[in-house]
Amino acid sequence: MLMLDAIFYLKFRMRILSLPFLVFGLSAFCSAQVKNDKTPNIILIFPDQLRSDYVGAKGGKWVYTPNMDRLANEGAVFTRAYSATPTCLPARAALLTGKKPWKHGLLAYAPMATKYSNEMPRLLRDAGYYTFATGKLHFKPIGAGPLNVELGAIDNAKFMHGFHEIALCEGWGHPQNAYNKWFKDKAPDKNIDGTGLGPTDHRAGVYPYGEELHPTTWTANQAIDFISGYNRNAPYFLKVAFHRPHPPFDPPKRWLDFYKKRDLPLAAVGDWADEKYGGFNKVPDIGEQQNSPRGNYGDSVVRRSREAYLASISFMDEQIGKILRALEESGELENTLILISSDHGDMMGDHHLWRKSYPYEGSSSVPMIVRWPESIGIEADRGQVIENLVELRDVLPTFLEVAQISPPTDLDGLSLLNLIKGERDNWRKTLDLEHGTCYWPENNWTGLTDAQYKYIYFATTGEEQLFDLEQDPKEMCDLAKKKEYKNTLQKWRRKMVDHLAERGEPWVVNGELGLRTEEIKFSPNYPKEYYPREIVTKY
Repeated sequence: MLMLDAIFYLKFRMRILSLPFLVFGLSAFCSAQVKNDKTPNIILIFPDQLRSDYVGAKGGKWVYTPNMDRLANEGAVFTRAYSATPTCLPARAALLTGKKPWKHGLLAYAPMATKYSNEMPRLLRDAGYYTFATGKLHFKPIGAGPLNVELGAIDNAKFMHGFHEIALCEGWGHPQNAYNKWFKDKAPDKNIDGTGLGPTDHRAGVYPYGEELHPTTWTANQAIDFISGYNRNAPYFLKVAFHRPHPPFDPPKRWLDFYKKRDLPLAAVGDWADEKYGGFNKVPDIGEQQNSPRGNYGDSVVRRSREAYLASISFMDEQIGKILRALEESGELENTLILISSDHGDMMGDHHLWRKSYPYEGSSSVPMIVRWPESIGIEADRGQVIENLVELRDVLPTFLEVAQISPPTDLDGLSLLNLIKGERDNWRKTLDLEHGTCYWPENNWTGLTDAQYKYIYFATTGEEQLFDLEQDPKEMCDLAKKKEYKNTLQKWRRKMVDHLAERGEPWVVNGELGLRTEEIKFSPNYPKEYYPREIVTKY
């Protein structure tokens, strides 16, 4: 990787001119706080839009993910892992800060601030880690102008959040991406959007070029090159943020063919979902772009979408295997903690819903796999299956414990190592979930779960739902309208009132859940001073 020390400045200047991709964040690296040789490295593998049950180790027997399964077998898999606000930006705010939605301030799909009091890469960097990220980060706020891509531009610092280097692959609509520039150099005669599929398209496609040009391969290769070429005396933090399996669904043909031969589950459609969502976009022309977030597209569309989604996952898993091989060849496997998760899932037609932002399991439940190295000396069984409630806010505290960094006092998350070591008595018993208005006005909700029951309150309409996840993991039966669950529903409604009480009106009005007809994207805790443009100020 780039040598940023002053002594290598001239060599660096010559090399940067010939780089086939663009790297942001060319600030000098201070080694004053470098840890000793036994300080573990940390790798976060964070694909976009990977739902939890589409990993073999989590129970998806129809999906082939041997490398993620290996990490689970050599570590721990968490079966009740969630993204509390399950869309790209608020999920990443939780990951970055270690805080719950109300505390980090992002309650819906809206821009992340450019700085927070706690930031994962900055905390690790300040403690002596070298920090590098590749792939899709979503650090650039929605609506902000193009990033200044001049060498060493100071303007880039506000988009770094503490990373020394970033090699971006955000998607087709981001021409400043390192991947886009690399692709143009490698394949100047080819259209980067070779399938013609859109970024919210449910249709399947085949990647039309060699696999070496695919963004999944490119992102993995950035990580492999970093691991193989790393020669600093500092431990490293590496974030590998694959864009896929987020649409477009464009896996290599060999993986798509693989899933065409496998039995796949049909969409789970609850007894409540036909009335609530099934009347939209019924079985459209197969040639038209299919990108509505709700609608009954029929079994054949669901099947083809799932084939391509799963093929994208297996292709990514294959690249994860190559990253693990590079880690083994570097001799650092047993000195590196590896964690896999995602920002949210994808409903993939369940309950006639697609994409994310919903309280249901296909959207809000995410993978959480942790493999710890021998070097940190944890005496714990490997291959654990842990059923406690965990969330993206727990990733930062986990990394801080591994790095032996004292955590900030205002974190809401907890270290997953506590659960791995069997220290479960003081773990949370209930987890909060929420998302502000997204896609249509009625999709505006808050939720609570204790891993058995999940209670959902839709704030625009006042509708309630209640599911027993132990008996009904696919949420097929809504208990809220059943007389025998009246007392249970009232208990959970009161829990929600207590949870929201600190917010005041319109969340709670006269001791009862209030209706919220206006969009509320930010809590008062959102760091407005670090947002580059005027934002919504009504709470």
